[in-house]
Amino acid sequence: MSNEKIAVILAAAGKSSRFADPHYKKPFAKLGDRAVWLHAARHFVDRADVAQVIVVISPDDEEYFQQMFGSNAAVMGLDVVLGGERRQDSVANGLNAVNPDITMVAIHDAARPCLHEKWIDRVFQKAPESGAAILSTPVVATIKKSSDFQTVEKTIDRTGLYQAQTPQVFRRALLEKAFADHGHAEF
Repeated sequence: MSNEKIAVILAAAGKSSRFADPHYKKPFAKLGDRAVWLHAARHFVDRADVAQVIVVISPDDEEYFQQMFGSNAAVMGLDVVLGGERRQDSVANGLNAVNPDITMVAIHDAARPCLHEKWIDRVFQKAPESGAAILSTPVVATIKKSSDFQTVEKTIDRTGLYQAQTPQVFRRALLEKAFADHGHAEF
């Protein structure tokens, strides 16, 4: 394990437009005895290498979140930040809330509660070596290419293809530079 201090930004500000239930957003839906985002957060709050956990929520959800989960966030020692119009805006808002002494930043989708500790350990260990690392899984599905959505043109060879997952971990300075270079220069 590295000596880096890590902040985890849990992105929970999305619209959940692909989620089947119009009454809930994915991170706030119940999974067993608690909301999905709480399952995701528990993977990070008690880790020795995680110095800060920030939950980024939509401004539209602020009242609901505080009413339903404010006490959870307080007990877990989480910072709650309001997101922006797009995911990158929300992550930038979370990044602006990272404590000054933190050197690494992990971004994790709050709607992804199914993580294994060894996966987190591995991506947290690799990121300081190169400046960034992402969790990924090999593509196992058969992938087809079609230009007209009707005719299969070819089957894509999935050798060497991976699906990006979260957490995605970055050296803080590298992530801040990337955001600054693309219009988010508040850091």
